[in-house]
Amino acid sequence: MLKPSVQVHKVDDHLLAEFWDCLRLDPAPTLELREIYDRHVKEGGAPCVVIDLGGVGFAGSSALGNFVALQRSARQNGGRVVFCHVDPTVAEVFRASKLDKLFEFVADRDAAAAAVRRGEAPAPAEPESAPPRPAGPTPGGLSRLRRKRSGPESD
Repeated sequence: MLKPSVQVHKVDDHLLAEFWDCLRLDPAPTLELREIYDRHVKEGGAPCVVIDLGGVGFAGSSALGNFVALQRSARQNGGRVVFCHVDPTVAEVFRASKLDKLFEFVADRDAAAAAVRRGEAPAPAEPESAPPRPAGPTPGGLSRLRRKRSGPESD
């Protein structure tokens, strides 16, 4: 069985993180990334990190919590976190958790590195391959996610 891991590289003084064998992103590699980031900043490295989520098909709440803590640390140090290659399913988890406004999402590593080099925070963008969001309630006035029960117990 493969062990999920994170590979972190220094690129132009910022960090680039790639997750390996992480179709489902476990919290252990994201926690390891936070520790590597903290050491990098203490050693005088740039406080920005690009996170490539290529190959990650699902991210649970523990992994997202570690990303939130990483983002908090980056902001406290004058940096930021930029995600690229985000799968539509993972993008939906960020949206459903209302964390999509907290992070920056770009299409690929080149765009992420350019954003880090510019030093400006672009307006958050949805990943290119994100599925369209429903426009509103489904026919009959019922939400796609919450359906009214039929019968006397729905009162």
